Amino acid sequence: MIGAKRELLLLTVKETVSLNAVDPATGEIVAVVPVGEPDVAKPHELTLSADGRLAFVSLYGSSDYGRNVPANRIAVVDLARMACTGHIDLGLYKGPHALATDGEGKIWVTVDPNRCVLVIDPATRAIERTIWLETPAHFLALAPDRRTIYFSAKEYPVITEVDIASKAIVARIALPVGAQGIRVSTDGGLLYVGDFHRPLLHVIDCRARRVIATHPLTGVPGWPFTTPDGRYVVVTTYDEPADMGFVEILEAGDLGRRRVVAVAAEPFHALAARDGRHLYVALANGEVPRLSLAAGALAPGGLKAGGRMPEALVYYDG
Repeated sequence: MIGAKRELLLLTVKETVSLNAVDPATGEIVAVVPVGEPDVAKPHELTLSADGRLAFVSLYGSSDYGRNVPANRIAVVDLARMACTGHIDLGLYKGPHALATDGEGKIWVTVDPNRCVLVIDPATRAIERTIWLETPAHFLALAPDRRTIYFSAKEYPVITEVDIASKAIVARIALPVGAQGIRVSTDGGLLYVGDFHRPLLHVIDCRARRVIATHPLTGVPGWPFTTPDGRYVVVTTYDEPADMGFVEILEAGDLGRRRVVAVAAEPFHALAARDGRHLYVALANGEVPRLSLAAGALAPGGLKAGGRMPEALVYYDG
């Protein structure tokens, strides 16, 4: 039990194979919840239940993409108690990675070795539907109206669009190459796509289902994010040969207007602060710096994740 109700940041941390809770107001790490197994089942992504009481954490496997020996479980964490209450066994489905909660509260998870996405009932913790995607989807993006969900495959030049109600594939959108993280704009009209191996951000018109623009970046993208007000598109990027990480802040109304903030290590997830003016970013070295969106610069109030290699970063109103 974490005590009095307060706003927290939740982070998946690979080094400690845990879900950590950090108080952004004080920097205190208020909970470290073991969810996986060192060198066997490391946590990567997470989603919250529709009522916000549970966290579902994907245990991708032994390492990261490519070198990974896949695991086959999703950890379930009771957030009021800050305790892992068990795991969802995926059986023959392995390498769970990206997750999302749809409008009916069902949990969607990619299992890239099986080239499928699973739909899980959180009440029964059973796989309700398996959707064969044909490509090994790794990342996903849920549209704001929660009627459509998109999947990207790192090494395959296609985005797969799935209708959530029918759970059927409705389109395959061509890309120049495979993709990293993807994100739908706040108005649902555009899909931002990180290029698999080049410093480029592609923009897809969701209605036309085609790439309409490509914008240069400083590093190779990991994940694009949008701020809740729709003003900014934020892309976490990395120059691997130089071992340099960046947070790139683009004006949504004019993606050619871009500011680049160098950070101390490879960045993973970014999360807009509740004040609407700042941004938190999870870095591989375990730091979680705070950035000013308007200034495009580091700001006071940085945090620690409680271990190296934090990946996902979400709010929890404890």
